[in-house]
Formats: sequence, C-alpha cells, structure tokens
Amino acid sequence: MSLMEGAVPNYTSKMLSIKLNNFLHRIECKATILTLVNKYSCSIKRIRRSKNWALTGSQSQLVLLSNELREGKLRWIAQSIDKSLPAPNFNLAQRIESNPSITVNRLMAETGCTLIEARDAIDAAEGFE
Repeated sequence: MSLMEGAVPNYTSKMLSIKLNNFLHRIECKATILTLVNKYSCSIKRIRRSKNWALTGSQSQLVLLSNELREGKLRWIAQSIDKSLPAPNFNLAQRIESNPSITVNRLMAETGCTLIEARDAIDAAEGFE
C-alpha cells in the first residue's frame, strides 16, 4: 500500500527509523541499496553488531524510496517501509465534494476507510444526517 492521491501525509518531515531484519543476507548487492538510499537522502546503518540494519528518513523520502524498490527481490524492503509508515489521513467530505457521484466502494478503495465511515460521509454530504 503506497501513498495514494489526495492523501494528507502525517508528519512528512518527521524522521522515521525502520528496522530491516537480516539485511545483508537478503540482498545481493549492498552498494546498489546504498546508492538508492543516498539518492533519496535517507540513511542506512547497522544496528550494533547484529544482522539487522536501520533505514532512517522522513516520511516523504521513505515513500519515494519505497516506490523505487517495488520491483524484484527488493520488494521486502518496500513492504517493511509501508508497514512502518503511519496511515495517511483523508478528508472524506472534501473527497465527496470534489467528486459528488463517487460510490461507497470507490470511496473505500481510494481512502481505505471502513464501510460505515464511507456511508456516514456520503450521507452527511447529501444532507441525510
């Protein structure tokens, strides 16, 4: 799950740290990963003397890095990033206002809200509260 259009990211400048378990044993070329991490102004460091590493960056930087890593054998890193990021906030009323003919299913798919939240937001927008 990546950041979708219309999402308001939480704390885009706050630095986040993501633990990558057994990092060196799961990648083929450490230099490739280091190049990608540096490209997006993130950092990656070994956690003490363990096999685990920590990937650090702002939420917006990590989202860009995650999108780059979605292909091939590095997908597990993108999934680790996505699991660690806070869920984006959506303004359902604003989404409905910009697209009045949106269906409940479409609203749920685009925002990840629950069925109850989607129905309540559509009812409120149509004045049925």
